[in-house]
Amino acid sequence: MCSHSGVRRIPKSLTLLLALLAAIALLASLGNAQKAAKKLTKQDVIDLLTGDVPSDQVAQEARKAGISFQVTASVEKEIRDAGGSDNLIHVLQTLAPRAPAAPASTSHTAPAKSPPVLVIESNPGQSQVYIDDEPAGSTSQQGRLRLTRLAAGDHRVRVSLSGYEDHEETVTLTAGETTTVAAPLQRPAAAQVSSPPQRPQTEETPTVNPDQAGYLGVQAMDQQPAGARGVVISGAFPGTPAEQAGLKAYDTILAVNGRRAITQQNIHDALAGHQVGEVVQVTWYNGSKNVTQQIRLVAAPAPGQATAQPSPPSSLTNMPHNGFVSFRVAHDHGRGGQDYCVGVMSIGNGMIYYKADNGIHNFEIPLDSIKEVRRNPVYLVGYGAFHIRTKKGSNFNFAALNQQGQPQPPDAILTAIDNAMGR
Repeated sequence: MCSHSGVRRIPKSLTLLLALLAAIALLASLGNAQKAAKKLTKQDVIDLLTGDVPSDQVAQEARKAGISFQVTASVEKEIRDAGGSDNLIHVLQTLAPRAPAAPASTSHTAPAKSPPVLVIESNPGQSQVYIDDEPAGSTSQQGRLRLTRLAAGDHRVRVSLSGYEDHEETVTLTAGETTTVAAPLQRPAAAQVSSPPQRPQTEETPTVNPDQAGYLGVQAMDQQPAGARGVVISGAFPGTPAEQAGLKAYDTILAVNGRRAITQQNIHDALAGHQVGEVVQVTWYNGSKNVTQQIRLVAAPAPGQATAQPSPPSSLTNMPHNGFVSFRVAHDHGRGGQDYCVGVMSIGNGMIYYKADNGIHNFEIPLDSIKEVRRNPVYLVGYGAFHIRTKKGSNFNFAALNQQGQPQPPDAILTAIDNAMGR
């Protein structure tokens, strides 16, 4: 019988011996690799495990040679599938090289810029500053105010001081930058009247009695309103030069021949020495604008001669105190009720007058320039404050006061202003 005598069966013990010799050869090669500074790769570890090398011995070889791979979740699964133990995984995680640092970004995030800075430089100093119609503070005596809490973008700036015209402009603020607003305030044109006019050369000056003084024909109010910038008259006598020139009740005479008129005596002194027939220059405010005219004086009425008294216009006959109504108020300077002056607000003569007790602020607001008068919805609402906003964007904040100086509802003031404006 024929048998497979040419093929010999390899004993199982010999197979295990060959595997062990292969492992030893691999470990020897690893030893040589270690000498060559070759670190174990992931595949090296898997090959050892699948070659029946125990996990602890693989871990020992890994400690000797080191490893060149990261033990990610997917790598850990492959090693466990090849027979790796928890201890081997722990050793490999300990030996794993650090992940390479991310390449430096070529684009650097710009540091956050600081808020914009707005510097107000006013002349004169102690001027009130409004930003977007809200009070922002007052400049120092040297005329400087620095604001650091404004948002970037466009803002409307108004600088105001009693006796001067407002300075208004729009500025664009940029984060991290300083913007300076120069505000040289100017006196109104009426206050700049200086030299008296020369007598027209083409007019024939009539022959006059050198002993007879010229007469204008105005009557000043007995009680001048608080804050008036000139002499408020109760009217012009009928048929006089003043009436013919257009002067009427509640007009305010500002200057005569360039001399500022503050009291009735100022008007008398300015007219003194001017005879009948002479021409004088008179500047007055008529409730909406300043008017300047040349007026020829006439002879005064004889003593005891009956003269019709001027009468106020019907629209103001119901207003007390010679056509004016006055209230005690606090004028806010723009620091949330922490900085203010107290004075009198008078309404009449087509104007709202304000005069501070300490003289800090004295100004007037023409009624026809007003856009809005109402209670504040937010700012100083706890004080019952109200504001007066003009058509040009000017904004004034006040609080009504009682006789004890405590805030009270401003309804009476708002009603008086509405009545004066014919609402």
